[in-house]
Amino acid sequence: MMDAFTHLDMSASDPIADFQSRMDSAGIDRALAVETWSGDNFTCLERFLDSSASQFRVALCFRPEQHLPSQRLLDHQAVIGLRVKTADLRHLGDTATLMESSGKWLVSHAENGIGPLTKALVGLAADHPRLRIYVPHLAWPRRDAVNDQDWQPAIAELSRVPGLVIGVSAIAYFSVQPYPHADVGWFASQVTAAFSADSIVAASDYPLFEKDLYAPYMALARDWIGELLAARSSKLEAACFSDSI
Repeated sequence: MMDAFTHLDMSASDPIADFQSRMDSAGIDRALAVETWSGDNFTCLERFLDSSASQFRVALCFRPEQHLPSQRLLDHQAVIGLRVKTADLRHLGDTATLMESSGKWLVSHAENGIGPLTKALVGLAADHPRLRIYVPHLAWPRRDAVNDQDWQPAIAELSRVPGLVIGVSAIAYFSVQPYPHADVGWFASQVTAAFSADSIVAASDYPLFEKDLYAPYMALARDWIGELLAARSSKLEAACFSDSI
């Protein structure tokens, strides 16, 4: 099974070994490692690119003002996509066309809330109908611990975007209750009702929660997705680890 969105614990003496031990404890055999906006884990992600670590794929941050990532990095087979802020979607330009033709994923970020992100993604998908889009973190159902009123309409709209995948992740971030975060379970139920089995993935957002609960968090995400997760491999997992991109 895949952890479809994780960072690395840069406070660990060996962040990669630390995360591999977490994966082993949870029965996770593959992972998508995502660059942080601070870039503190970039050197570790480079190790994935320079090795034969077939259990990892990488998503790098799109920084248009710095012309990053480089075309060389974007072309790397282990780099499956770009993490892009809502405000930067309009700066993708030819990069969106290249991502569409190469099968790379757009990993979205809702720094201004899910409403603005959804509007931008729907427009982008209309211009690039074969672009693969990944919306992690339950599509950000809460902002500052308050339910986002744009969330339910956004879920309905995003579910109609061809090729879009949504992640059940960052559970603790949206909760105002302790583990097992029952207050977030309703959001997961709405996601599983709106999206098909191959359009939902489970992920952790490690290490941004109680780190020793990695295995329980992955189990919680799996349980919330339930039979949908067991029905088939997701489009994201198949593209990361099966397709040649």
